[in-house]
Amino acid sequence: MKLFIMRHGEAEPDSVDGYDNTRRLTALGEREVRESGAWFAEHFGAVDCAFVSPYLRAQQTADVVSEQWQLKQRQTVDTITPDADVDSVVSWLMAEAAVHGFEQLLLVSHMPLVSYLVSALDARVAPPIFPTAGVAVIDVDVNVNRGCFQRLVSTDALQR
Repeated sequence: MKLFIMRHGEAEPDSVDGYDNTRRLTALGEREVRESGAWFAEHFGAVDCAFVSPYLRAQQTADVVSEQWQLKQRQTVDTITPDADVDSVVSWLMAEAAVHGFEQLLLVSHMPLVSYLVSALDARVAPPIFPTAGVAVIDVDVNVNRGCFQRLVSTDALQR
């Protein structure tokens, strides 16, 4: 299975109500996500399912990316927030992938979770620092709950 782990686009430093989960994407964040979505759609085709954090900036990221990249299904998952337990997320993710037979899966979440997920799936890789709207590409074997990290794509790299 091909797993795409995406960090949300650039978000406002503060929300109107002071809560982290209600921070919105900036105009730059929307552009970053649009560029990432277009590149991934061109290179990888449709995604079977997108699992998205309930935080506003992640939901907005999924909204924008879906304008470019076909997401056949989309689910909000309350347990993929910034401070989620990495081992629990990996176990849940592998079970979902195995049960549904996903071939391409997108997870939209936050630092530090996205970083730790990469390392948990491929122990050869230190947790990478994701840029906003950055996407890690991992080939995953759901039978052994392990993956092979391929690359981390950023919008800066796409513009070169």
